[in-house]
Amino acid sequence: MNNKAMAGIVALFLAGSALADVTSEERFSFTLARDGRVSVDNINGDVTVTGGDGDVVEVVARKKADDQDTLDGIEILIEERPDLVRIETKHPESKGWFGFGGGSNGAQVTYTLSVPSWAHLDSIESVNGTVRISGVYGKVKAETVNGGIEVEDASADVDLETVNGSIEARFTALTGDQDVEAESVNGKITLYLPESIDASVSAETVNGGIDADDYGLKADKGFVGHDLRGDVGDGSASVKLSTVNGAIKLRRD
Repeated sequence: MNNKAMAGIVALFLAGSALADVTSEERFSFTLARDGRVSVDNINGDVTVTGGDGDVVEVVARKKADDQDTLDGIEILIEERPDLVRIETKHPESKGWFGFGGGSNGAQVTYTLSVPSWAHLDSIESVNGTVRISGVYGKVKAETVNGGIEVEDASADVDLETVNGSIEARFTALTGDQDVEAESVNGKITLYLPESIDASVSAETVNGGIDADDYGLKADKGFVGHDLRGDVGDGSASVKLSTVNGAIKLRRD
């Protein structure tokens, strides 16, 4: 068999594999006690959490893989208590290309959650995927490695962390003993804040500027990077922001 014929067979094999994705969907519903906690531990796939009325946690898990065996091997593990709903994704072991180790066989789960607006998000995590959270007024902790984090309507403690991705968060309140932390390695950080805030702000970046002019705060330029320290209002809340490669911005919303 000549090289062109072999190349054609390989191309057809790859095209067939790309078209062979299989999918399925699982749905769950749980009642959560007041001020209860919710967490999601994902591997490949986005996680979207939206707050709403009532006391029910609704979960939609959309699974996708290159083949049925891999799809069947994806497990959604759930721990449920009156005060806690914990969701964990377990992927099957994969042999990768032609039986050799290291592949994922396209295993992916995309989560969409509806939770009570007062719920606390203990830990919303993905390794490869974007995390989006809106309408949740309890504490929020979110983390991803390859992907961005987007938060809307925050008004309590917030802890956000990514390696390769940007962070954008909008707050309806920033005062009292509220604690806000956001950290990225390769990505910008942008906070949209109310007109009036009470916060002590600490921000630093290595490659990128810091802009907090909307609140009258100025960054210092060091030998390497920029840093900012300052108070707005009575300085009661705490804001700590850090990135290596990216800008940091505080904006009046």
